[in-house]
Amino acid sequence: MPGVEYRLREFLPPADQRTLLVDASAGLALGVLPGLEHFSEAVTPLRRVVDGLVCSPGQIGKLSRATQADAGLLVRMDWSNSLRGASFVLPPMSTQRVPLLSAEDALELGSCGMVVAFLLGYEEEVEAGCLRSTVQLALRGRELGLPLVVEVQPGGPRVSIFGKAVELGASYALEGGADVIVVPHPGQASLETLGKFVSVPWLVKPTGLTAARQELADVLAAGACGLWLDHTVFAQPGAQAWLDELHQAVHAAPVKG
Repeated sequence: MPGVEYRLREFLPPADQRTLLVDASAGLALGVLPGLEHFSEAVTPLRRVVDGLVCSPGQIGKLSRATQADAGLLVRMDWSNSLRGASFVLPPMSTQRVPLLSAEDALELGSCGMVVAFLLGYEEEVEAGCLRSTVQLALRGRELGLPLVVEVQPGGPRVSIFGKAVELGASYALEGGADVIVVPHPGQASLETLGKFVSVPWLVKPTGLTAARQELADVLAAGACGLWLDHTVFAQPGAQAWLDELHQAVHAAPVKG
């Protein structure tokens, strides 16, 4: 476990246990994303104003952590077509999730953490595969000293009560051995419920970029350690200044006693 705790520090600063993470890996499923057409040039200026950056296996090889001030690099461990909606050029006929890397691969790529999706509301075999990957990566990650971040994605057609699905996904991730859990904003009631039972650091993906600052206070008050932003931030004008301001707000807020 000391190795896991050491690498957690690379994207979860120990001074306040707060963090701002940005996920740039959606191109795995969606192709070239607005603002990320030239990946290295786009993300390099932003690495000083966030704590962690999630990359695809191909992306992470284009970067290195030059200094301690640079964001820690995490790697996406799986591929899924769940992000492809009906408007996608090739909309999926069925939801699929495919493991891409082993924990050893992630370590060799130089990542400080592994990120895996936990899909909810889909066929039983999809959810079972997510749970299996979570457990296997968590166990091997502990042996290698590499933390596992589980991103709960309750986007399937069988989800009827969104907040309860988020709570269920967080409980699965916790039981599976996640070192960090990421959830979409589930509403105030479910935020408070998560704060009562999630015993590892957890982050919240805001309902939108424009709502991030407004929702930050409630997220931190519930016991979360910060925010998780998706790739759309790269297409936002003035992204670096906006992220810098949000990063300061994450770390300036009083730590919950």
